Amino acid sequence: MTDAAKSLLVIAPEPRVSEAIAASFAGDAGIRVDRRTATLAGLNGHAVEAMATYDVILFQTDPNDEADLAAVRDLVAHRRGQTKLVALADGAISLAQARALTDAGVDEVLPLPTDGRTAGKGRAHAGAPGRAGRIIAVAQARGGIGSTTVAVNLADQLATGAGLKRSDPRPKVALVDLDLQFGTVGSFLDLAEQDTLLKLAMDGTIPDATFLDQSMASLPNGLAVLAAPARFAPLDALRPEQVAAMLDCLRQSCDFVVVDLPRALVGWIEPVIERADEMLIVTDISVPSIRHCRRLIDFLTQDNPALPVEIVVNHQRKPLFRSKLQREAAKALDRRLDHWLPHDPRAASVAADRGQPLSQSAPRSALGKAMRALARATRATLPAAAQKYAK
Repeated sequence: MTDAAKSLLVIAPEPRVSEAIAASFAGDAGIRVDRRTATLAGLNGHAVEAMATYDVILFQTDPNDEADLAAVRDLVAHRRGQTKLVALADGAISLAQARALTDAGVDEVLPLPTDGRTAGKGRAHAGAPGRAGRIIAVAQARGGIGSTTVAVNLADQLATGAGLKRSDPRPKVALVDLDLQFGTVGSFLDLAEQDTLLKLAMDGTIPDATFLDQSMASLPNGLAVLAAPARFAPLDALRPEQVAAMLDCLRQSCDFVVVDLPRALVGWIEPVIERADEMLIVTDISVPSIRHCRRLIDFLTQDNPALPVEIVVNHQRKPLFRSKLQREAAKALDRRLDHWLPHDPRAASVAADRGQPLSQSAPRSALGKAMRALARATRATLPAAAQKYAK
């Protein structure tokens, strides 16, 4: 692109983006870079006028913004000469979103410069520079299988630092309940009712670090919790860019972000799948559960084949020797059955009745010990950036 370019116009609402691009061409005297601090749609037709004077127009865009797509189509309709259109989008853009841009007439879709990257309008990145927390998503093969128990106690064990020395730093952990209609994370932890997610969905706000800091409940062990709304919320109330912004903010300020996914497969969980460092699917080995689990794996990995998916078998102790049924289940899922949680109704009931995690209500129970083992295994499988917490 740069070999033929003589003049570039960079259109971006964030000055950091245009500054980073201008800096990358600073050493090339044959290229002139001009900048406009605005969105493509916000230029109100002035971008069309610029088509006559620039060889390349680079613009920051949100593929979910219909106004931006309309502005792209308008540019294409008035294209004169060989002006090239290049969209700058978040690096986590999906194939479907990239196709929407190219279908609108964009010549290339490139990732935003690293020091100017944001995944949505109004997004703020919080936390220490360079911190990249790990996102662990928890899904269920079918209803009532115990995914919320896993999400709550995994987050609690990570925050408590199970398996770490007393002198070791404790990770900062966030727990997010995205099951808008049936989420029970708040009840599991005896939290006051929250309607943050409902408010977010209704007013269309793109959450930033300040919003999340003020909205999330904090437990004594430091675990930050964003519970599902106490009132019934429409399943499609959230937008993908809101979820993306939320996760990006949290991963900048936390070492681990545990997300309890909804039972239904809605469009706005795509940002979770794209950003997940690990996907835990909770199931039992009954035939209906295994079939549902197989379908869920296929769905989750359809556009992201490299997504690390691990199976958590609930209501069964880890066997010394696998039965025929267990071997057949592993074969059907094409996954190893590495994580096992024993059937321990007494411990689970005590924890639910008290509104406490197992580390407080039944730390020595078989289920409590299994959750500690799951937390250690989860921490150990994450990339090196989080290994400073593992022992």
